[in-house]
Amino acid sequence: MTYGFGGGKTSRKLAEEQLKLLAESGYPKKAIELYVNNVNVGALENPTVVTTYLGPCGDLIELYLKIDKNGTIEDAKFYYLGCPGSASSASAMTELVKGKTIDQAKKITEDNVLNELGGLPKMKLDCPKLAIKALRKAIAEYEKIMGRSEI
Repeated sequence: MTYGFGGGKTSRKLAEEQLKLLAESGYPKKAIELYVNNVNVGALENPTVVTTYLGPCGDLIELYLKIDKNGTIEDAKFYYLGCPGSASSASAMTELVKGKTIDQAKKITEDNVLNELGGLPKMKLDCPKLAIKALRKAIAEYEKIMGRSEI
């Protein structure tokens, strides 16, 4: 039997049990929705920059950004290997950066991600850091490509 969300042999009853466990663990509704719905999970065709960031906990985010010629982030997607906190944090971060210029995206913080999620369980407060560090790395790589290396 496949465990987790997204089809396979997962039964609705098992998914409901997992949702209940996430809520009981302190995940707010918005974080659970982003996780369950795989918001922005996947690759982008012809991304401007792709970067991978491995956090100290072992969670990994591969971030794809599509940036137009004016430096505006048109789209953002990611793959992850990690917990629901990492997934929901990366989803929230990708939602926050869409439509922002690179300079605006640089100002997005862990607190912005936490606010977008409605919080996270205390033991998962490193997850927004992972998402922001992946974003910072992608921006630095983009600026290097463009000949600007201020980070």
